[in-house]
Amino acid sequence: MERDILLERLERKLAEKEKEVEELRRMLSSKSFEELKREISEELKKELKTLEAKVLEISKTVETLMSEVLYIKSELKKYEKKETEIVDIAGESENVEPENSEDVVIAEEIPEKKKEEKNPWVEEDIIIVD
Repeated sequence: MERDILLERLERKLAEKEKEVEELRRMLSSKSFEELKREISEELKKELKTLEAKVLEISKTVETLMSEVLYIKSELKKYEKKETEIVDIAGESENVEPENSEDVVIAEEIPEKKKEEKNPWVEEDIIIVD
């Protein structure tokens, strides 16, 4: 009895596979094998061209980003160098002349204004916002 059930299942599976094989034969008869290869080849070429265009676009984007990063890095180095020079100059005494005196300006102290000298019409504590 189990044997009969097993044989029936196997016969059904065999019939299904035979139907699939017959269907594939019909498909191949309608389109030749060379035609299928050509269609697949054309589709792959289109996809390849699309991918090449995307890769080119991405490489240009990366190149642009790299140039921007390098520019920002150079600007940061310039800023850090200027900041270091300012700190060095502030740390030195007033009597010492800096190496490059053209770039450095030393300001004299400005005496504080006396309260009597203030203009009564100007109020420094008022902020007007439109």
